[in-house]
Amino acid sequence: MRILVGGFVAECNAYVDKPMMLEDFTITRGGAISDILYVRELAEDSNVELVPSLMAYGGGGGRVDKDAFDYILTQFKNSVKEHLHDIDGMCFFFHGASSVIDLDGDSGDHALIREIRKITGPYMPLAMVMDPHGNMSQEQADRCDIIRTFRHSPHTDRKEAHQIVFKSLVDLVNNRREIHPVYKKIPILLGGERCVSTDEPLVSINKLLNEIEDDPRIMTCSYHIGYLRHDSAKCGAAVVVVPYTPQDQAYAEQKVQEIYDFVWARHRDFHFTGYADDPNQALEAMMNTEGGPVFLTDSGDNVTAGAQGLNTYVLRQLLALENYKDKNIIVAGINDKGLYDNVLSGMNVGDHIECEIGAQKTELSAKVKIAGTILSFGDLHHHYHSEAVVGSCCTIKLDSAPITLIVENFPVSFAEKYQYDCANVDMTSFNFFVVKQGYLYPELKAQAKNYVMSLTDGTTMQRTERLIYKTVQRPIWPLDNI
Repeated sequence: MRILVGGFVAECNAYVDKPMMLEDFTITRGGAISDILYVRELAEDSNVELVPSLMAYGGGGGRVDKDAFDYILTQFKNSVKEHLHDIDGMCFFFHGASSVIDLDGDSGDHALIREIRKITGPYMPLAMVMDPHGNMSQEQADRCDIIRTFRHSPHTDRKEAHQIVFKSLVDLVNNRREIHPVYKKIPILLGGERCVSTDEPLVSINKLLNEIEDDPRIMTCSYHIGYLRHDSAKCGAAVVVVPYTPQDQAYAEQKVQEIYDFVWARHRDFHFTGYADDPNQALEAMMNTEGGPVFLTDSGDNVTAGAQGLNTYVLRQLLALENYKDKNIIVAGINDKGLYDNVLSGMNVGDHIECEIGAQKTELSAKVKIAGTILSFGDLHHHYHSEAVVGSCCTIKLDSAPITLIVENFPVSFAEKYQYDCANVDMTSFNFFVVKQGYLYPELKAQAKNYVMSLTDGTTMQRTERLIYKTVQRPIWPLDNI
């Protein structure tokens, strides 16, 4: 058995003015794709030969440049054409939150499946793993055989989800039958910070999904939270259930309705995870917490959701304080490519610097005068222990306050110790962390004596009700009081 594998990840925030260009993607080819998709050992155990196509990882950012997407699409099409008569099935990780400039239908994920199906026809088994923050549609469901998301947000079950889908695909190839996901849209449009899997109602929703998936008549089932940071008819929540056999289709339809009713009965229960507050109150709460470490997430500049990490707003809040109450603060970090590339990269550890930080794209990223000593230089890596170096950084200890800055030349959210280590930053030196996230990632949350999501403004502003939509399904909660 031979299975073609690949992936495309672009979490596209239309409020970010910089498009995602081809150089913003990490392109992986060859056998390393099977490790990214967590299926190498499974394939060996199942006597499956993996045929790598392409893994294009863009993470969070602006909308995808059309030429960049056309290149990625062409690579996928060429791989499918080359191996069409050698493979028995296809397994992809398509995130689901892409938006491509000037693309008919907007979604790159949907276009990839649509164009691949033009090559293979409707019958070759095709399985797709999705991020729960991706958007689904009836069109996408009809063109796939197996679809399943991660359950958890943050995504601590990525490996499990990939392996469930891969095992299901191997089963389908070994026992060919015509099955398709049953899809139903739910009129809910919420961001991930109000849909964290350790909170209700997601705890109960995932419990129901697990119970249904344990039924031998059901292959997989998912609740798609959806994506909200670009305006598209595909945006919003959905339920997907995959029957095990064609004879289980009607049963899967019943289960879709059951999940729909269960979720809708709780739609007013979705809430910001943990403690969230307006910026002044959020900062005050962390300053008043004795000891540490404490974490404040700058949620309006959340790099994991596509923000560029440019904003100096929280830094200015900190510099305006009169009493630091024994806090040793690190701002991790601020993205200022011009400052890093043109000034800091030519300096050395121990040098003293006086400069301005801030890209000044908006008032939120206004320039701030700083003076301090360079403590270290290091590499930038994405979270989830990514080995790829995506940029460089410099750590500066300010003269005027117990504040240290990590200055980046590429947007990265410091979500785990591995990233601090690669940046040559000793986490134990600090008891107050400012990070460019929404919900706090698990490794940091486990360390936190206290933490808060500061409801700052920015390109990832968390109050969905203040965003403007023209093409989404209406009525939809919470834009409409239904």
